[in-house]
Amino acid sequence: MMNILMCAIMCAVLSIAIPLIIEGATGAQGLLNPIGFVQSFVLSFCIAYPFGDLVPAVAWGGTLAARMGASGPVAYLIQCVVTAVLLITCIAFTVSFVNNIATPGGMGAVTGFFAMIWPGALGFGFLAILLTLGPCMKVAAKATGFDPAAAAAAA
Repeated sequence: MMNILMCAIMCAVLSIAIPLIIEGATGAQGLLNPIGFVQSFVLSFCIAYPFGDLVPAVAWGGTLAARMGASGPVAYLIQCVVTAVLLITCIAFTVSFVNNIATPGGMGAVTGFFAMIWPGALGFGFLAILLTLGPCMKVAAKATGFDPAAAAAAA
């Protein structure tokens, strides 16, 4: 449940941010439009959701924070940084691969596109995660009856 909410929010933010990054970097105009938004959202969600389920980035962030002795807002910040770096990197690279592997540039186009979008995508994705991870965890805990934060504290 939390993964679905986080992916939907993060992908909506990235579906706006990435076209703006591309427009700014290349001078192309009109990339941010309703059809482009839907296409970008569907592609990024189809990538983000499996990665969100397969890569326990939120749990790894919590584990790192605990091992560092962090608590409260600092622990939450560490959890958000780890989640953003892992998930945004996976999403940005896979989107770059899908969109560019068949071009004449091949992997050169993939890596170039990835290098162009990754910093901005990471910044906007981190901001989306920072603002929504906590609320999404609370909604998921209420909807499912399972609170991972309480389970971790009890362990």
